[in-house]
Amino acid sequence: MAAYCAPQELHDLAFRYAQAVDRRDADKLLSVFADDGAVMGFGENPISFRGEAGLRDMTEKLAAFRMTMHNVFNQTFETDASGNITGETYCIASHILPGDDWRLMDMSIRYHNSYRETAGGWRFHERRLEVLWVETRAVSPFVASMMKEDLGDFV
Repeated sequence: MAAYCAPQELHDLAFRYAQAVDRRDADKLLSVFADDGAVMGFGENPISFRGEAGLRDMTEKLAAFRMTMHNVFNQTFETDASGNITGETYCIASHILPGDDWRLMDMSIRYHNSYRETAGGWRFHERRLEVLWVETRAVSPFVASMMKEDLGDFV
């Protein structure tokens, strides 16, 4: 494998994936995957969502959370002798857990990606989701009065 200087289109897939997941937009999610694309677990993570039906199911299952926010960080890409492109994407995925109290679960994630060039451009072929650690803590929902109370002269 050799390092690959990826076009912006490949970088953008991770950002568009995060936006689709956070908005629970199955059509947008499908737009970043090849037709047989999949989100699979890595290591002990048992998830498996393949193809249109699987990715739509994944989107529906996200309703278990009040909301999510996927923050995309490092991205690296490699190519092999046959021209296949793979890469890693680092992410902190914040999930507001269900319940009356506001609890946040942050997942530190490393995505192991493979890509495919289609007639419509570059797409994910597969994303293998490795959860490195999880942190859970109390948070508060935003209310407008916080701007004055907590930030004083900012507003």
